[in-house]
Amino acid sequence: MDLEERFKLCRVVCDAIIESKGITDLELKSLLEAKEFSFDDKDFFDVISDLLTYEGSIQRDDYWNQGAVYSYIDSPRLRNSSYSRHHYSFTVDDCVSDKIFVHMADTHIGNPEFEDFRMLDSLYDFVIGEGATVCFLLGDQFHGPKDKNKIFSKEEMLNQLNSFISFYPNPSPREMRTYANIGNHDEFIQGFFHPRADSRQCYTFDLRRLNSYRPSYFVIPREKFIINFPNFSHDSNISMHFSHRLYFSWIRPDVKISGLDDLAQENRWLDNRYDVLWSAHLHNGFIYSSNFSFAPEKQSIYLGVPSTSKYNLGRVVAYLSHLHYEKGSVSSMDVDFLRCDNNYHITKEEGVHWNFSGNNKVYQKVL
Repeated sequence: MDLEERFKLCRVVCDAIIESKGITDLELKSLLEAKEFSFDDKDFFDVISDLLTYEGSIQRDDYWNQGAVYSYIDSPRLRNSSYSRHHYSFTVDDCVSDKIFVHMADTHIGNPEFEDFRMLDSLYDFVIGEGATVCFLLGDQFHGPKDKNKIFSKEEMLNQLNSFISFYPNPSPREMRTYANIGNHDEFIQGFFHPRADSRQCYTFDLRRLNSYRPSYFVIPREKFIINFPNFSHDSNISMHFSHRLYFSWIRPDVKISGLDDLAQENRWLDNRYDVLWSAHLHNGFIYSSNFSFAPEKQSIYLGVPSTSKYNLGRVVAYLSHLHYEKGSVSSMDVDFLRCDNNYHITKEEGVHWNFSGNNKVYQKVL
């Protein structure tokens, strides 16, 4: 597609988003086909990426069953602010059906000691077969500079991006949608972190543009986000906090963990606002749960997602979660551990059963 055709397609897509007040990928494609536009997935998502990243004129909101929904940012002030670079929301639009999803983390594409596309291929095949439709990849998709004391070169950045484009699993959006948020290593690549003049971060790329190459892969432009699973019958939410590095408490946002011991030492700061906290960064998986002396009726569970890489070959490399509903309410969650052996065979073993309305076993375990 030449520049003139791409500009015309961009104008029509933007007008359709403005008129619709919210439109999905499939709806946009159907509209363009009705107008007899000739385009492929790369053309289409290149235009979406232009509007989302360079022009900052649209925002994306994700829904569990619909996928991405695009809408126009009406306010010029918001379009020209950091809002368009940082906005993100995830909504559970079906509150009665069980949910099956997978958690991965710390793939470190670009580091040969960690990067393992054979493991990723096996995991995606396995979890799709298990009925999972959503994958949450909790940061450090890329490794960034191999030596943090040296400048991150353009060649390093392009090699890592090209490895993703060439080898990362590519299921259809109907099979599996992946939502990857930003980790500390990804910050060397991600373009909305504007480098300071004295920074070693010389080359940047807005990782949301990876959707051009993988229609089922969406990058969340922040380190953490929250999903609420509404309970219709109880008029309350089951809240889950997803982050690369574990956030403890709104009282002490500076408190983060470096190891499981920190959880026990800092448990007075653990945030009881969330029912489940998922984090990564440590490369080893862990489970930790606590009763709160100041809120004895409240239990929260903290799950550290292991590195899905060569680092854990032969060990637990990901979690498969099954959220159960009863009469319109989230009742319980099962988290199974996924192991990958040296022949890249994935096996599932029983992990944690968590009851949201009753007492649970208190866990303190490193996997």
